[in-house]
Amino acid sequence: MFGSKPLPAYQPGATVGRLFQQTHAIHEAVVESLVGQGQRHMLDKCRHLEHTLFGPISRMPDSAAQEKGHQLQAWMHSSRIDEALAALDQESHKHFAVQPDDKTSLHALQQRYEQLTARVERRDALLGRRAAWAAAIAPPSCELDPITVAVLPPAPLSNQLSGHTLEQAVKHINALEKEIALLDNHIRQEPQPLSHAEEDIFLRQRNAMTESRNAWATGRLKGSSQFKSSVGLAPERKRLEQSLERHKQLAPVELTLHRLERTVETVQRNGLGEKLSAQAVDAARDVLVNLRDAWRNGNLDGSSIEGMNPALLLTPPNNRRIKLELAVIEKAFVQLNAVPRTEQPGIAEERAQFKAVIDSANNMQVKHAAISQLKDRNKQRALVAELNTDLRTIYTDLTNTLALHRLTATQP
Repeated sequence: MFGSKPLPAYQPGATVGRLFQQTHAIHEAVVESLVGQGQRHMLDKCRHLEHTLFGPISRMPDSAAQEKGHQLQAWMHSSRIDEALAALDQESHKHFAVQPDDKTSLHALQQRYEQLTARVERRDALLGRRAAWAAAIAPPSCELDPITVAVLPPAPLSNQLSGHTLEQAVKHINALEKEIALLDNHIRQEPQPLSHAEEDIFLRQRNAMTESRNAWATGRLKGSSQFKSSVGLAPERKRLEQSLERHKQLAPVELTLHRLERTVETVQRNGLGEKLSAQAVDAARDVLVNLRDAWRNGNLDGSSIEGMNPALLLTPPNNRRIKLELAVIEKAFVQLNAVPRTEQPGIAEERAQFKAVIDSANNMQVKHAAISQLKDRNKQRALVAELNTDLRTIYTDLTNTLALHRLTATQP
């Protein structure tokens, strides 16, 4: 008989342990493979989004034929949207400057993908909004629109008007449209970008003009203008004409106040506060606010639309206006307390001292310090000169619009 060999002793613990190790190794290999595939897939998706995000901004679509009010508003919106796009692109390049690779974790790639997706959506929304403003008709308002005041569209000429009434309406419409066109050109020629406050001021003024123009076009206003006397005018006629005059006079005062505040902020931000008289700024602000509030509250309604008509100087509104405008002329000019560089005492000695340092045997460190000091002084002088020019321009632009200026300019 064949002899039988004894079977190895059964060791359940060792067998299960080896099986577990093998299963675990297989599982790790599968997970690692899946993670690697997921990383590569997510990396490809991120790179695709980066290509979209960093691609050149598409050309502005050709604008359809637009009425002038929509054309102006479209230009203002598009300018702002272009700024937002440029800022978004600059920020995106900075934020995503470090490129991921195969070693980047899946979690980090997922976060990057979500951030890229949000930015691409934001960019596409801005591009879409820009295209919407290029259409023939103004789109409905949207949270992406940077301009808060909507431009009032012109109303068509009513077919109910005829004869002398139609002639008068067309005459007033043409005159107002000429004023609106001048205002539009003025807005476009202003230093860009306009602040939101400046845009709102200009558009409120324009809307008052358009409202008056539309009243003539629809037949709500009839006859020749009698604004100077305003006695016996229908309430609606009086309201529209006084609103038009009020907004025309308010705009330059509000712009002056806004620009004065902005320039004062620039002075403080550049460390030139000691060169600015706080008393002069407060005095200028007070007289401007007084003139602005008088127009806003209707206290000057009834003063001549063309300014101070000499025949009407003794009317109460004109008397109030004279006092307020005189105060503005006297106190609204603010200037930095700094003498222009060429008039400063000791400027020749300063140049000689600088030349002596440069020509001396001093080491380069001393010479570089002198050069840097001179550059800093020159920059500050240039900034002071620029800010003083701004303050002078702000004052001059306002005084040129005052009735007293126009009245004295016409006197022999």
